[in-house]
Amino acid sequence: MAKNNGEYGRLSFYNMLAHIVYKNRMAEENVAVKNIWEKNNTVFLDLYFYRTKKSQVIDGAFIHDLLDLTTEKYYGSAEEFISDFWSIRRLEENVSTTAAERSGSGVRYLDEIRDDLVILTFMAKCNMNFTEIKTKTICDYINASKPETAVLSSQYVSSYLRDLNPDEDSFYQAIENLQAKTPEQAENIFREAVKISASDGAVHYNERIYLAELLQALREYGLDVDVEI
Repeated sequence: MAKNNGEYGRLSFYNMLAHIVYKNRMAEENVAVKNIWEKNNTVFLDLYFYRTKKSQVIDGAFIHDLLDLTTEKYYGSAEEFISDFWSIRRLEENVSTTAAERSGSGVRYLDEIRDDLVILTFMAKCNMNFTEIKTKTICDYINASKPETAVLSSQYVSSYLRDLNPDEDSFYQAIENLQAKTPEQAENIFREAVKISASDGAVHYNERIYLAELLQALREYGLDVDVEI
């Protein structure tokens, strides 16, 4: 199995249970399928392994079966899954833009909560591991806080988040702008930041530092955030 350090981006199949045969042994792994391609009549799958937090490219012949834990769809062979993978990939690539996206109002909807998204995206990207789960958590926050964004496609929102690359100064400026939030809104943002940081199984040292900075700032603003890291 060869290693591949490619970026882990937007995926449909991000919560798969795979049985992989290697050296006459079968291993069960929770993986995300990043990409699939064919070379010299061999199909390769680029997988992200949640257990090891590493990506690997493997020969499709090693895949015994897969279960999509999100949809509960079972694939009895790699061939079944690969067919479904490409069908959905083509569908995603052919999705037409909505009227809100064409008119530019989609950006306005998202810009209205830009400070929130700067904070959440900074926390999601500060460990260079902007996973699909983190993207989905932020998208769920967007839908809950701005219901009008329901008219935007997931591809549009994901693209907006990928292009949003806040640095540390932007993060602290966004924190300052939270003074106008209600305590409930501030607590919700902090809870989402914690959820994003913990989504890959552990809250890392630098994530704890930034979460502590966020919590301290909110309390200094007089916002009663009853959450511990």
